[in-house]
Amino acid sequence: MNNLSTKPSLFKALTVISLCLSLILAISPPAFASIHKYPERADRVMFRSVQSLRDTDDRAWQVVLYKRVQSGLVNSFNLRLVGFPGTELQHPVPLNVAAGDREIGKANDIWSESELPINVGEYDFKSIITQVESNQPLRLNLPVKGEKETELLVPPFGVREWRLLLDTK
Repeated sequence: MNNLSTKPSLFKALTVISLCLSLILAISPPAFASIHKYPERADRVMFRSVQSLRDTDDRAWQVVLYKRVQSGLVNSFNLRLVGFPGTELQHPVPLNVAAGDREIGKANDIWSESELPINVGEYDFKSIITQVESNQPLRLNLPVKGEKETELLVPPFGVREWRLLLDTK
């Protein structure tokens, strides 16, 4: 008799668990890499990773890491930071980059070589990305004009994508 009464309970429990798992999978956003390829000329291609992140002062930033490849050789590997709304970055000030307690280095500010607005930072990131050894979060110390530096944390999934971009051909 005991055996018959536990079977319906076990069936109900399995049904509830199955429904919960189905709902979790249906609600979860799909995971996908956002590395995109953009042909610029017959012999030059740009690959880029785009993310939207918030700094420690809760300001939104569009973070674009991109590289240009011409005739199979990497021409440039740059990080572009776009501040919203109306954030102004100091130029020319290098970008300090760290992973945990380890200082990775300073990315040179190349904003003056472009015609970008003042809320945009453009940094040579080639020497930095080659030193990133794991998917540990990166800290970017942003030189915001008229304020103390603010910190932007690039999460592990973003760092992983950046490391994939380094190897993309």
